[in-house]
Amino acid sequence: MELQSHGIIINNRIYPVDSLNDLCETILEDRSKPEWEKKIYRFIQEWLDEKDYIIQNSSGTTGKNKEFKLSKKSMAISAQKTCSLFGLTFGQSIMLCLPIEYIAGKMVIVRAFTGGLNLQYTEPTSMPDISGFGKIDFCSMVPLQAYNSLNSIETLRRIKKLIIGGAEIREELEVMLRDLPNEVYATYGMAETCSHVAIRQISGTQHDRFFQAIPGVTFTVDDRGCLIIDTDYLDHTIITNDFVDLVDKTSFRWIGRYDSLINSGGVKIIPEEIESVVSKMTGLDCAVIGMADKKLGEKVVLVLEKGTSEITEKELESLLKKELPKKFQPKEIIFVDELPRNHSFKVDRLKLKKQLSG
Repeated sequence: MELQSHGIIINNRIYPVDSLNDLCETILEDRSKPEWEKKIYRFIQEWLDEKDYIIQNSSGTTGKNKEFKLSKKSMAISAQKTCSLFGLTFGQSIMLCLPIEYIAGKMVIVRAFTGGLNLQYTEPTSMPDISGFGKIDFCSMVPLQAYNSLNSIETLRRIKKLIIGGAEIREELEVMLRDLPNEVYATYGMAETCSHVAIRQISGTQHDRFFQAIPGVTFTVDDRGCLIIDTDYLDHTIITNDFVDLVDKTSFRWIGRYDSLINSGGVKIIPEEIESVVSKMTGLDCAVIGMADKKLGEKVVLVLEKGTSEITEKELESLLKKELPKKFQPKEIIFVDELPRNHSFKVDRLKLKKQLSG
């Protein structure tokens, strides 16, 4: 059932469309309401206005922040595909715990409109508090939120279907999520595609190694080895900066970002491949970046969050020599209290680079 022309369900109550503007204005004028909550209702107003598009910004973590138009029709079709793919039906609950500034957060609301789902929301923190809610049929998180939510495992278990996107899921997190009774999926997508275009089940014994296209989506690669996306709901092809191992026209393995590529002495290094090895060995969040070097052009620098690990730099260097080819060995290892992240909790590589340069 499509509720967009009729209204939306919020916290078990149906609001007809002709009452939504008054509801939004009431929330926006309420000084006791936090800004993160007001942003939700500002987007509801935007979704219902006379324009047939919204203005969306990219995250900007790997390059200059981009602004572009997204068709509301394309967003609605994407939302309908998600509801169909995951078997979501009228009245089921959908949890919003992502920042509304980014497309993933906005699409939770669009799914509630188009699928007649019961929208529930909580503050979009790195460890969202969903303890006050009952059973949750569908929820979207970023990897950091999913990792932190493992501290409240019984609460996490109440989510029937959990999708995780926005950043790479480290192998150690995937292993921890694998035994949950929930259906847990990694997703691949971006603002330009109105959220995910591929999913990969990571829970249960039948977990997938490769991302599988959602219906109506096909893939190819360009001469860089980066993914090209064609869909039946967008009027143009999307050329990405994501290195992939293409299996066929509907499946692939994600490798890393072209934007993050390090050219060290003529050797092209994909940081995500090193990060995966380091994270698996140490259990620590990390980032690999290229810093200016007179001899190499760029040198590989490994930055780790200290966490609770007591591993020393020398111990780590010894482990890396066994696990990584010589050309991939970091020239410098730096421990920090916390890696810089943006509002969607992705590691902000540009900000990290500036901090280290400064």
